[in-house]
Amino acid sequence: MHNETVQSLSADAHTRITANPVMRGMYPDPSWIWDDVRGEIVLVNSSFELVPGLPIHVTRDLVSWEHVGDAVDQAMAHRLLIDGVEDSGGLYAPTIRRIGERYVIVCTVARVNEPQALAAGCLPEDIDHCHAAQGNFVITADSLEGPWHGPYWVAGAEGIDPDIFEDSDGTVWWTQTRPAVKPQWEGQTEVWTQPIDPGNWMLQGHKTVIWRGYGVNAVWAEGPHLYRLGDWLYLMTAEGGTSFEHSEMIMRTYAPRGFAAALHGFERELAAHDTWIEPSRETEHSVVGQYDRLFEACKKNPILTHRHLGNGELIQCVGHADLLCHPQAGWLLTCLGVRETPGDEKGELFSYLGRETFVAPVVWERNPASWKLEGNGPIKQDDASDPGWPVVAPGAGRLPDALAVTMNDDGSLHAVESLAQCVGKTMDDARGSYICAERIGSQDDRLIGVRGRDGYRFMRVDSLDYAVMVRPGHELMLHQDSTHAVTMRLVDGRLQASIVDRGEESLLDLGHAEPGEWFGIHLRNNRLRFLAVRVSAADIDNAGRDVTMIVHADVSKARMLGQCDARFLSTEWAGGFVGCLAGIRVIPSR
Repeated sequence: MHNETVQSLSADAHTRITANPVMRGMYPDPSWIWDDVRGEIVLVNSSFELVPGLPIHVTRDLVSWEHVGDAVDQAMAHRLLIDGVEDSGGLYAPTIRRIGERYVIVCTVARVNEPQALAAGCLPEDIDHCHAAQGNFVITADSLEGPWHGPYWVAGAEGIDPDIFEDSDGTVWWTQTRPAVKPQWEGQTEVWTQPIDPGNWMLQGHKTVIWRGYGVNAVWAEGPHLYRLGDWLYLMTAEGGTSFEHSEMIMRTYAPRGFAAALHGFERELAAHDTWIEPSRETEHSVVGQYDRLFEACKKNPILTHRHLGNGELIQCVGHADLLCHPQAGWLLTCLGVRETPGDEKGELFSYLGRETFVAPVVWERNPASWKLEGNGPIKQDDASDPGWPVVAPGAGRLPDALAVTMNDDGSLHAVESLAQCVGKTMDDARGSYICAERIGSQDDRLIGVRGRDGYRFMRVDSLDYAVMVRPGHELMLHQDSTHAVTMRLVDGRLQASIVDRGEESLLDLGHAEPGEWFGIHLRNNRLRFLAVRVSAADIDNAGRDVTMIVHADVSKARMLGQCDARFLSTEWAGGFVGCLAGIRVIPSR
């Protein structure tokens, strides 16, 4: 995959501008690492009910991304019960790290319909193990290309969005979020942690609740991650839900001798002051009291959000972030965001692409001075050992629309800077004509399957102005979920569109097809246009591939057969967490 370079920044041939999002289409819940072994950034995304799942991409420069494989193949997907998941179920929020000499991905499989999984041939023991782990599992590999081993179900895990973290003392911690056991308000969640043995992936000792939300009425913590910077341990987590209130919070604790020592030291200090924090359960511990907390929250939280920008902002739902430190470019953050299309009414927003992967540079800053009510003036903050707090896209106040990426002579990343937003323009406007048509062969490894859509192979819809054409002899589907889709096909010499909205089907007659015409769908401005066009051998490049599908097609010479409202394909209309996919299958012979 190549994220198109929009223009040259200057006469410096090694600096280019690349547009956000860096991964277009449904690439949600990004997690990444800097991999010293490969000398590359490694990124993994959620995949829900897609098979193969958990796509892995690498990059040296944030401009060109190579898909090196998928951590979950067909066989592992079967063991993970993907055959039995419901809409917007499946593989949620992976975290990728290197633990020891292995690549490790921890993840959750969610919304499993157990009777459906059994009916699909899933093994009862896999269902039992999944149930005991609440869907939480580990997979490992010596190479990103695989093979990936597992799943190793983590018995006793609770909730979703696990994190795996190896501390400086060698202890490996499993951290994730769950609904609060004793909630103070609806939607309250809590982040808990527990040591885990990487030899057998069994939890050790007891659970400790380490966070219950930033402020009163904080809801739906997601994607917690632990990081060490010198003597400090940081906890970063999203809050507000993966929608319009999404945000990213960060907290920290002083832990020079390791996280375990910090936990024990905090509990000893509480005991010395005859203070006790009631745990969620008798078998657990808690370091989150009404007045006493192990983790101190950044007073500038949230460190990243777009929720304050209003409905005029076309990038929404920003959050679910992960940090890495590049050896030359410094700290970088990846997160998800959603590109919206305005509706006819003021404040209406509709999204078709799902949650996509964005990147922003990060700097760490401390307040230059601390003011107190008493005393003779401010106290200068000059503790050089204190990393301070992360500032995302410094000076921008939002995710940057584009990044200025400077590269070394060997093509590796040297520096990354945010560029100011293109006022009045959408992301696709910033790209202009740089999105070129792509010819897709029937064996293209970018084509993926979706649970319940037998015979179809799909690609992610990745542009706000998206046209896809298919060769005669095939069907074309735009898929949102099992109850929201549109299918274009040839029936008895006439083209027809089957529109499924909330499970109810209606048919649109599009007229006769001309011999040899390709047909397709153009999604733009909340409208679906049904098209037909003649495609020559030169148009498909005749590169020795069996081209069956053209995405980002040039439709300027196509004839329009009909059109309809597209909003039933939006996430806001259909619900759930996924974006649209464009799928193709060979018309079954009669």
